[in-house]
Amino acid sequence: MSNVGEIFVAVVLAVLGSNGLWAFLQSRSTAKSARDRMILGLGHDAIFRVAEKYIHRGGIATDELEDLDKYLFKPYSELGGNGTAAAIVEKCKQLKIISASEAERLDSTLYKKGTEE
Repeated sequence: MSNVGEIFVAVVLAVLGSNGLWAFLQSRSTAKSARDRMILGLGHDAIFRVAEKYIHRGGIATDELEDLDKYLFKPYSELGGNGTAAAIVEKCKQLKIISASEAERLDSTLYKKGTEE
């Protein structure tokens, strides 16, 4: 191995073995973990908020069910979300399927502007 190659290997090993690098990687891992927990919390809140609305309404439109499953629940569960969200999504899947116009009509009746229950 040439001198340049030996120096390069020595520098790479020194960098990899340094406490600074490991501290940096650890902090990134911790930040990612906090970010994942925040995203999970926001996902959990969004799932429960919309699911409770559909359950209270007594029906769910096809596009609402698809959005709940595809854009909220699946990413939430892929990030490691717990079973409580799965249970409420399952309840939504058991609801009567209604048209979008029926959902809008029921919402306007149940959630009059400024008097949300």
